[in-house]
Amino acid sequence: LVHGNVGTVLHRADIAMYQAKTQGRGRFSFFSNEMNVVAQERLALEAALREALLHNQLMLHYQPQIDMKTEKIYGVEALARWYHPTFGEISPARFIPLAEECGLIGELGHWAVREACKQLGDWRKRGLNVPMVSVNLSPTNFHNLHLPQMIMNALEENSLSPKDLTLEITENVLLDTNPSTMKTLLEIHENGSRLSMDDFGSGYSSLNYLRKLPVSELKLDKSFVDDIEYDEASKALSYAALCIGESLQLTVIAEGIEKDGQYSILQKQGYHAAQGYLFSKPLPPASLEAWLVDQKHKESTIQ
Repeated sequence: LVHGNVGTVLHRADIAMYQAKTQGRGRFSFFSNEMNVVAQERLALEAALREALLHNQLMLHYQPQIDMKTEKIYGVEALARWYHPTFGEISPARFIPLAEECGLIGELGHWAVREACKQLGDWRKRGLNVPMVSVNLSPTNFHNLHLPQMIMNALEENSLSPKDLTLEITENVLLDTNPSTMKTLLEIHENGSRLSMDDFGSGYSSLNYLRKLPVSELKLDKSFVDDIEYDEASKALSYAALCIGESLQLTVIAEGIEKDGQYSILQKQGYHAAQGYLFSKPLPPASLEAWLVDQKHKESTIQ
């Protein structure tokens, strides 16, 4: 061992093994200095995320959803954001998978539910009309049998009812074989909170299994909305998704709407609610409050 001791070799072997695992089953990988840099950055980011959760350094931004019939606010989706003094703004696409990998996703999910309920309770006390808040949770969150009680506690502490909270899940929950998952989902549904299937149409869900899930809402994946003005297949698939949702008596939301033309088509098809940059990007609480005031002013002007 010319360049190091046994510990160093084993550490580098672990790094190479981790790299191979991230590439899929049956792969192998050789250690490189670049891998070591990436591994060190990951460890530093993991430590920073633990610190951020411990000291409440994350925040939620809120993106409004619009009722397509009344064109008034339907609710808001809470989206986690993280700005670190050293690393700068860290994308959710980076820190949420990291939380999954290092066992922090449960804590992150609990924080998001508590923070969203606290914010909605504050808005209600101050007379701001926000009908509902939705929070994204990982399939792993539903392994915790204590999750339904934690949700009820967060609602009660902020004088909210279960219907004020929607929990968004992805189609990956359909592939989750953990025995606690379905029990937890059913208990949350029975308690009165809504469950929403996010990114619908982008995964590999069984429609038969979807029928058995206690979801109240489907959210059409953005990929169908992107080309709906020019692609007949996207238009047909978006309508098919709406028909599936309505046949199961579910609310169906289109997300990722950025253009008037997209909104017009989806509105004519019969979608119930809409979300996207056409209306607003995700906003910090104070900015969302200003947006709500502006919307109320526009409504009164039209009337």
